[in-house]
Formats: sequence, C-alpha cells, structure tokens
Amino acid sequence: MIARWSIPVAAAAGALTAWLGFAPMGWWWFPFVGFAILASLIGRAPTLRRGALIGFLFGLGYFLAGVSWVRISLNEFGGMPLPMAWLAAFLFCAFLALYPMLAGAFTAWAKPKNPWFFAFVFASTWTFAEYLRAHFFTGFEWLSVGVSQAPLGLMKGMGALFGSFGASFVVVFLSVLLSLVLSWIVKPDASARRGIGWRLFRLDLRSELVLAGLFGVVTISYAIGDLSFSEPTGNPVKVSLLQGNVPQSMKWEPEKFADTLVMYERLINRAKGELIILPETAFPAPLSRIPPEYIARLEATARAKNANLVIGVPLQEQGKFYNGAVSLGVDPAQQYRKAHLVPFGEYMPLRGLLGWFYANLSIPMSDFSSGDALQPVMKLNGQSLGISICYEDAFSRDVYRTLPDATLLVNISNDAWFGKSAAAEQHLQLSQMRAIEFARPMLRANNTGITAVIDEKGRVTQRLEPFTEGILETTVQGRKGYTPYTAWGDLPILLICLAGIGIGTGQRLRRGS
Repeated sequence: MIARWSIPVAAAAGALTAWLGFAPMGWWWFPFVGFAILASLIGRAPTLRRGALIGFLFGLGYFLAGVSWVRISLNEFGGMPLPMAWLAAFLFCAFLALYPMLAGAFTAWAKPKNPWFFAFVFASTWTFAEYLRAHFFTGFEWLSVGVSQAPLGLMKGMGALFGSFGASFVVVFLSVLLSLVLSWIVKPDASARRGIGWRLFRLDLRSELVLAGLFGVVTISYAIGDLSFSEPTGNPVKVSLLQGNVPQSMKWEPEKFADTLVMYERLINRAKGELIILPETAFPAPLSRIPPEYIARLEATARAKNANLVIGVPLQEQGKFYNGAVSLGVDPAQQYRKAHLVPFGEYMPLRGLLGWFYANLSIPMSDFSSGDALQPVMKLNGQSLGISICYEDAFSRDVYRTLPDATLLVNISNDAWFGKSAAAEQHLQLSQMRAIEFARPMLRANNTGITAVIDEKGRVTQRLEPFTEGILETTVQGRKGYTPYTAWGDLPILLICLAGIGIGTGQRLRRGS
C-alpha cells in the first residue's frame, strides 16, 4: 500500500508545499507538513532508487507549482510558441528537481536507525542540495524552504542567525522529528480486520524528549526573531519609489520610448522625496542614447528638490552593455552594474547546445555583460545604498557583498516579465528574507509591482497596488550593525550540513553496503 501510493503522494506533497507554503498564500506552517510527509516516505523507501524517485517527484511537483511561471516570459514576451514554452518550463523544473532527488537518494541510502540522526542527515542533505542549487550554473535560489518563514514564521529568527539556508535546515529538521513523533504515537491497530485501523497511544519518554526538543528550538528561534541586531544611523531620509507600470509588451517598442520618458519625468516632478528611486530599465535604452537635454532636465529637477535620483538604465562602455543603475542630483554621480545576470533573459549560455531553444526565443536586451562582483555602495543622502537589480536579491550572497557598508538595501526590478503570476509576491518574500538576514530596511521600486518598503524585521510597512502607476512616499531610517549571519555568512550551516552528510555516510558504512 505504501509503495503504491508513495509516488503520487510525494508529487502532491511537493506541489502543495510550494503553492501553500510560499507567497502569495504564505501559509508558513505548511512546509512542516509537506516535509514531514516527504521524510516519512523516504524513511520507508526500501532502496536508494526508490528514495531518489520520491525526492525527484516531490521536487518536480514543488517546482512546477512554484516557478512554472517562467513560461510566461518565454511565450508572451519572448515569442516562443506556447507548447514549446511549456516544454521548456517543464524541463527547467525537472532539472531543479534533481536536487531534491539527490537529497532523497542519499537519505534512503544512509537511513540511520537513530531518529535524531535520521532527522539530522535528511535536513543536512536537503539544505546542502539547496546550497548547490543556489550556486551551480549561476544558481537559482528561488523557493529555498527557509524563505517561507519570512516574515511571520516560527523559524524567522534563523534568518538573522544562519541565513535562509539555516532556516531551511531547521524547518526540515523539525519536520522530520514531527513525522517521527506522529509515527510513534499513532500506530496501526492490529485488531482492525479490514482496512487500516489506528489508535492513539500515550507518549513515551522518547516522544516526550523529541517534543521537548521541538519546543526548545521553536522558542529559541522565535525569540531571536524579536532581537534587534542593528541600530539607527544618520538622519531619516524621505524616499519616493516610482512604479511606472509600463506593460512588458510595450516596454521595448520604439514608438513608446518617448511616452515612457515623459511619464517618468512627470512622476519625478511630482515626487516629494529627497531620494527618488526608479525601477530596473526604467529607461529602455542605453544611457548614452537618452537625449542629453532630457538628462539635464532631470538633474536640474533633482537639484531644485535638493534630492538624488537612482535610475535603472542600461549602460554602454567599449561595446559592452550592462544592466545598471545611475544616480543624478546633489551628490556626486555614481553607478552600479548588475553582476549576477539572469540566464536566457540577460545573456545566452550554451548557444551551441541550445540552438533549438534560441531559434524560438526573442528577448530584447538579452546580451548584457556582468559588472564586477565587488562594487562600492552608493553614497547618497547621508546613507550607503546596497543596490541589487532584478533577482539579485533572491541570492543572499549577492546582497551580502554590500554589507556591512550598506545602511539601506535597495532593489530595482521589473517583474512584468511574469505577468500576474505568483512571481512578484514570491520576489517580495525573498526581499523580506534579505532584510531579516542583514537587519536592514529594503526599498523596492518595481515597474509593475510590487513596489514596497520593508523594515529591518522583514515586515512590509507600505506597498503599492500591482499593475498601477504611482509613487510610494515614505520616510526610512538607515541602520548599521551586524547580524550573526552578516558576521559569518553561510560557513556555519555548510559545516553542519557536511557533518550530517558525514554521519549518514558513517551510518551506512557501519551497516555495510
């Protein structure tokens, strides 16, 4: 019975975990349910192959439910035929599912008999697989389990302590213990003649110890979430975040270019802030091709307001193009060039191997060069701005590069590429985790949304309605200081994961292959 149903149950558990556990649904508690089911299935897997299959199908359901919106950018804005776009999205999700497959295969192979070791090994392998997914082939850190806890989950405090991977580890670890406790206290009733009967047993010492451990970890993590790891620095800054709401289908049309410039000039004139931030590629042409008189007017407006502008705009230098941000206004002009590019959207890898794919894809400005990995923060309005562009804020390591200098985190983006899917809400939740990890406010200016202000605890304090033109006016206080994660990064959780993998290997070798 278990073997027969393990496959569809694994796929359904993965899909529900992604759909319900992350934004926009945001049921932060559901990943504990999903991973308890997954751990139970892997614990009963008789072979490595069965564990790998369960892990793969859980991952396939997880990513199809969570990120199959990549189909929208390929089909609606990249010109790829719909069947081929769905095929590409499926293959992408299937590739991502290889990482859960590795975690399932290793845990089924090691399968420690000690319940604490089993939980530790599975949490370690899952988290290490997430880390690999975030780094291999430039990485894809979307849907890391720990992010589901931002900003209200019980494990939110682990973000400041060990980052999102640390939060992932604890969520999975506690989920496994939960599944074990339930298996101990709810047991099959041998007297049931037909079907499966169940009866509830009283807790034994083993269950009580595990429940005490669960309660202790939850209490500590929640308490850490209430601690303050940073303090105010400098004067509060009045900020205007602009949301132009330029439809992606029109953004790169030459006849709409002048209208876009007029619209942003109008919004800048209306803005009340001393720091005015525009979205990614707000000007859909390299800065060198923007009329000089237009740039001069914007700078004059900023100076008249005693303000600075931060504008998302492509930059060109020596024949190379960069996805960039530039500042204009009362402080010296500065710029940032995006370092972590989106494969297939901003550059085209493996052109020889994927010729069939590129032959059916037409994405404007898809041949950017990477900026330097380490770039100085922007010094504006008495604060230090840690700039990230597009999905750079989905990666802890990309935002980490701006610390500890940054007193404000700023993300400019354009989620219009993914229409009215869950992508924008998921992206916002990733920004919330970055704010928790580094105890800094995060300012987001997004073309179609979600433009928002996030405080140092990861809470959204203000936001604009998506797919509307508008200005979000706010006052934000810069902050300085170190969270434990700022101080030591991912090293501690990596060492913990390697220890778990070592324990699993040792347990297997002791039993013999």
